[in-house]
Amino acid sequence: MIDISRGRGGMKLAKSLEEITLYDVYKAVDCVNGNLFHFHENPNPKCPVGKNIHSALDGSLLEIQKTFEDKLKSITVNEIAEKI
Repeated sequence: MIDISRGRGGMKLAKSLEEITLYDVYKAVDCVNGNLFHFHENPNPKCPVGKNIHSALDGSLLEIQKTFEDKLKSITVNEIAEKI
């Protein structure tokens, strides 16, 4: 997204604001590595909730993450800049 070169004024956007989506920014700052939702990483298999929590929620949470990321892909940085 950014071109950097040595010297004065050596940084500029590689694309126009209309071409950069919020998804691009989201991925560039690497705020999420893989799945957006992380919880109960090591549930106790003897616990009735723990042994079923991932099978009950993981599919829905992945669907929510996809919806979120698709929405980010539909909004450009230019749209945000125009609101400012």
